[in-house]
Amino acid sequence: MFFAANSLHRRLSIAIGTLAMLVGLLGSLGTFLVVRSLASEFSTSLRDAAAHVQTGVPHRDGEQGGKPGSAQPDGVRRPSDDLVVQIWSAGDTAAPSRTSDPDIALPRAPKGYSSLQYDGEAWDVFALATGDEQIQVAESRSMRNRNALRVAFWSLLPVLALLPLLALTIAVTVRLSLRPLERVGRRAAKVDLHELKPLDAQKAPMELRPFVESINRMIERLSVLVNAERKFIADAAHELRSPISAMQLQIDNLRDAPADQYDERFEELRRGVARTGSLVSQLLGLARAEIGGSQRAVADIALPQLVTDVLADLLPLADARGVDLGVERLDDASVRATEADMRMLVRNLVDNAVRYGREGGRVDVTVRREAQTVTIEVTDDGPGIAVEDLPHVFDRFFRARGNDAEGSGLGLAIAQALAQRYGARVTLENRSDGQTGIVARIELPLARNDAHPVVQLDSKES
Repeated sequence: MFFAANSLHRRLSIAIGTLAMLVGLLGSLGTFLVVRSLASEFSTSLRDAAAHVQTGVPHRDGEQGGKPGSAQPDGVRRPSDDLVVQIWSAGDTAAPSRTSDPDIALPRAPKGYSSLQYDGEAWDVFALATGDEQIQVAESRSMRNRNALRVAFWSLLPVLALLPLLALTIAVTVRLSLRPLERVGRRAAKVDLHELKPLDAQKAPMELRPFVESINRMIERLSVLVNAERKFIADAAHELRSPISAMQLQIDNLRDAPADQYDERFEELRRGVARTGSLVSQLLGLARAEIGGSQRAVADIALPQLVTDVLADLLPLADARGVDLGVERLDDASVRATEADMRMLVRNLVDNAVRYGREGGRVDVTVRREAQTVTIEVTDDGPGIAVEDLPHVFDRFFRARGNDAEGSGLGLAIAQALAQRYGARVTLENRSDGQTGIVARIELPLARNDAHPVVQLDSKES
């Protein structure tokens, strides 16, 4: 059955095409039958014309001398009354010597086709000269019009009779052909946060498969996002449970503390509140980075100025740990992004290098512009990261083994989420130049209108 064809275009084409051919055949058959039924009238007209041509034999009895175009004695005007044959001889002047209807006295017409007005009615005439005589055949225009209308009506009648059937059949065909759309719609309506199952694209018509596949990709992205948020909520609840429990214990200790230990325990509580506040802030930052948050204005951000500002902000932390923080190379380049996002992205990488690198060590920042991209590298000379831990460094709350520095394990996760929003990529690897340490690298696409020449700063800035 053609409705099994897995294509809406094929179904509708086959169905409506077959229906159109069927209606055309039925219409042709009906027209043939109608025209054949009219053949008897044409035969009668031919018989009348042949009778009229018989010389000296009028179509009606000659003793009647009624008005021109008068009807038969029974009061009915027949089609033969609208057909006149006249034979004009050489000596005829005002009237023909022979005529099929003496009541209709048409004037002599020129040879060939012409039109005459007689008794307020138009006649179409054809005149033919044969020796000394002229044969003139005339037919009333009204008769021709009536015959044309009658033939047109009876020819159209079968088609008009089939139109309701055609409309009904098209409606049923379209409904049956588009039934797969209804099934896809009902299946898509069932998709929610508790049932994120993809639609079956193989059972959909070919024209709908790109649309169904795009819905499936959206469902897949939504599923990943929902699972990530569920995991985020679970991880956040787990990570917040410990500091909140610790603060509750510190509050109890503070309440029962002797007077000489009050300041010490109060400072412990203050540090615990600060750590919890920092953790909550980072959790909110990660949520904004992954979900997108409110749309901010995107502009061309000059990286040299942004990197310089970030290093200036982190200099107090670097000084506290005795870290030599500075720039090795600073090419002039711009990226298309939100300034706050880019600042957080660079800051998280530099902050990680300063916090988890070696005390009294060195952190170098490099901005290197290439053909279509710009690369920001943050290099430290710390202990590095175990090879088995490298694949997990961008996981939430992950902290490499052997690192006792305070932290939430969210900095790199936030950096990765921010980078992905701008089509960038963040990588982390151990140094390969024979020294220990980490190289954190961000690869960003250049702004389209960035056509500035490369300005390289090779001297160390700190």
